[in-house]
Amino acid sequence: MRRLAGFTLIELMITVIVLGIVASIAVPSFISLLQTNQLSGQVNQFVGALNAARTEAIKLNRNVVLCHSSDGATCSAPSNDGWTGWLIGIAPARPQTGIVANTVMASGFLLSNRLTVNTSDSIADTNSEIRFSPQGLVRTTAGAPLNGALRVCLSDTSIENNARDVVIRSGGHIAVNALASNACAVP
Repeated sequence: MRRLAGFTLIELMITVIVLGIVASIAVPSFISLLQTNQLSGQVNQFVGALNAARTEAIKLNRNVVLCHSSDGATCSAPSNDGWTGWLIGIAPARPQTGIVANTVMASGFLLSNRLTVNTSDSIADTNSEIRFSPQGLVRTTAGAPLNGALRVCLSDTSIENNARDVVIRSGGHIAVNALASNACAVP
């Protein structure tokens, strides 16, 4: 008599149970990994934009501005929900704000609507502009030294450190600090 090869019902049920246990452990970890990578990608985009603005200011020997932009063409005030995008361009003469017409060097938008970007009061008080001098120093529109931070935050998340502060010092130094921020508050 010939025996048929295959799986029994019990073997299939055990396999499904084991796969269910593995999936219940792996899926939350995978989601946390994706959220952390999304947050890191947005922070890296801002750090790269700040470094690009500083480099252009030094290279062109002119003031260069990184500012909030909702349309990718002009500087604008951010909404109460925070920044939606950014823009790099040549700064006009003081005390004017914004960028000189047709000098947009780079622009970008948030990678996800789950991300929020808020600025410290010192940056908000300068019309949400970060101005780099030809020496690579960070200044206000009036020419005073500017120290501040951009907080990139991932809301509704299970990751422990769901926010990153991109700290900007008047000497041009940029640092990133990880932290937990339940309400994605202003830095």
